[in-house]
Amino acid sequence: MRYISVLLFLLSGLVSAQTTFCVTGATPPIVRAEGLAERIGDITFLCTGAPNGQMTGNFTFLLNTDVTNRISMGSTLTGLVFTVDNGSGPQSVTVQPLLQNQSTLVFNGVPVTFSAQGTAKLNVAGIRANATLIGVGNAITAFISVNAAGFPIATAQLVVARPEVGLYVGMSTELVCAQNGSPLPSNISFTNLLSDGTAFASTRITEGFADAFGPKSAFDYFNADSGQRIIVEYSGFPAGASLFVPDVIAGSDAIHPTAGGDFEVAASGGAYTPSANGSLLLSRVAGAGSNGAGGSPIYIPGAIGSGTVTFDNVTQIPLTNGSAYVVYEVVDANASAVETAQFPTFLGLTPDGSRPASQTSESVFFAPLSTVGTASATEPLPRFIATTPPPDCTIIGDCSFVQGSLAVDTTPLEFSEPAGGVTGQSYFTIANTGGGMMNWTASVSYISGSGWLTLDPPQGANNTTVRVYASPATLAAGTYQASIQVNAGAAGTATVLVSFVVTPGSTTSKIVPAITSVLNAASFAAVPVVPGSLTTIMGSAFTGKLVSVTFNGEASAILFSNDAQINLMVPADLPLSSPAQMVVTVDGSSSAAMSVPVAAFEPAIFPGALLNQDATLNSASNGAKPGSVIYFWATGLSGNGAISVLIGNREIDAPYYAGPAPGLPGVQQVNLVVPADLPAMTTDLYVCGLSSAAGATKTCSVPVPVTLQ
Repeated sequence: MRYISVLLFLLSGLVSAQTTFCVTGATPPIVRAEGLAERIGDITFLCTGAPNGQMTGNFTFLLNTDVTNRISMGSTLTGLVFTVDNGSGPQSVTVQPLLQNQSTLVFNGVPVTFSAQGTAKLNVAGIRANATLIGVGNAITAFISVNAAGFPIATAQLVVARPEVGLYVGMSTELVCAQNGSPLPSNISFTNLLSDGTAFASTRITEGFADAFGPKSAFDYFNADSGQRIIVEYSGFPAGASLFVPDVIAGSDAIHPTAGGDFEVAASGGAYTPSANGSLLLSRVAGAGSNGAGGSPIYIPGAIGSGTVTFDNVTQIPLTNGSAYVVYEVVDANASAVETAQFPTFLGLTPDGSRPASQTSESVFFAPLSTVGTASATEPLPRFIATTPPPDCTIIGDCSFVQGSLAVDTTPLEFSEPAGGVTGQSYFTIANTGGGMMNWTASVSYISGSGWLTLDPPQGANNTTVRVYASPATLAAGTYQASIQVNAGAAGTATVLVSFVVTPGSTTSKIVPAITSVLNAASFAAVPVVPGSLTTIMGSAFTGKLVSVTFNGEASAILFSNDAQINLMVPADLPLSSPAQMVVTVDGSSSAAMSVPVAAFEPAIFPGALLNQDATLNSASNGAKPGSVIYFWATGLSGNGAISVLIGNREIDAPYYAGPAPGLPGVQQVNLVVPADLPAMTTDLYVCGLSSAAGATKTCSVPVPVTLQ
């Protein structure tokens, strides 16, 4: 779980005419990659010098990320402990640590007295760092320098922590508020809610590594405000709904884990016995704010030997405008095991025959939440960025249950078109008939011929209609066959067979292709093309065996074409200095060249491509919560320069991510955190690009509506 990395270096300095020698080391813990204020490993100095000698040194610690301890009185940091042990036990150094810059702290004038044997052990504990800037698989390092008075500076570099994903989450299903409602017992308890058939859905949280969940007494929470907390956020509930959650959650290694019975664990309110090794136990936090900070756990476990405790209490959490949250704190855990815990959220709802069914959403994060990744006088310790956890079924081993079940309409698809004719179109459906989120991909295997099938989209999540295009452009008369494989991983696979009868084509003279317009592929506006982004060409006679589009003679990547439309990616190295000459060539016959302007930015957001943090479509009835992450897909943002987003009149000039969309050539993805102080509203969202070229002006997209709760 933790290991020691020791690096030797010499501290240049004389103590009573004798050279001081120190061995410097650290025990780098695994820390949460989601953490903005993670405690790194203690840094030690094992020194030898003149017996009973003294020295004074300045100790500087430079991290490869920001220092995030609490700060007070200007630049003074708190929560750190520097001790010197010369054989009489560790003695605290009274020198206060100062924040020199965002990533550097210094102790100036530290006095060190050596023992009669000429030894001293120095230890620095409690440094906190922003792990989100480092990333999984990398290391937080400390560059240490010590300047003993009057002698040269000596340095060393140590690994002091390694970030890993700390929180994985699974959900058995989503709560649906339907016309038939959900009954509540007259005496509300965990047991009675189950026995009366109250609707519920279960949430499961799992550690990414042993001791990712810890109580306030654990190493990671030294001088912290709380132990590890989890915040669960709910939204989309109609008026009259009520939610109930357990007060205490017993984890997977408890006497009886808390469970609703829908996650392959027997239903139980939970039973727990305090033990020497500990077992996972979470308590609801009363009085916690919407970021998960403040308040106090309502239950603290008893001492070892105090006996077994059973849990049956639940609490109603208040809904405001259809949204609610609950905060839990870890009050016990086994630091040597990867633990998991689950709990049901119960829904109370009176029947209403006129109420439309509504799909709700739930998000789970480490807490307290924050966006402050530097030292702060007010932000909580620890604190975390709101990042969506990966599914925990990969750890538990039940992805087939959690990630749903694939259902595909496998009716064979049959096409018939003349050689050189127009592209045929058909479709098939994909559905998730299980629980959770089901991601899938679709690919083509050709039995005869090649390149004549196109899928739109080739990948997605849950329920989708896939459009299938069959082009005879490159095919001679005959019958061709292929199969479409849909792969949803553990949720299943399916195959759709395709046959294509290509009849003899017309013997009339060749038609010359003609370009009528060049459009942005997302907005369909007649705007300049952008190198590395998508463009749509409208015209005629685009069908043929060999279709190409060139800009100044350079070929572009064609993603889709039929007789009247071509979708392509503009060559990424197309110069911006002058208009480009664009030519469409079909089977050796070329269109007249069209002069098209070229720009660094001409952004447009694809219709229906603005999603909330839970991957649902943002709409008037499904708004995003301020402080949550929203994301969208666009094109025309591939230039060199700054990308910003406007929500109403609020500009976000540093999106959380703005760059290529994985697996989608020519498409860009933008992720951003909605400012926490924005009110509930529906307003316009724009994405803008500002070229790094001198004198450039900002270019913004056509707005799309965004709704905030």
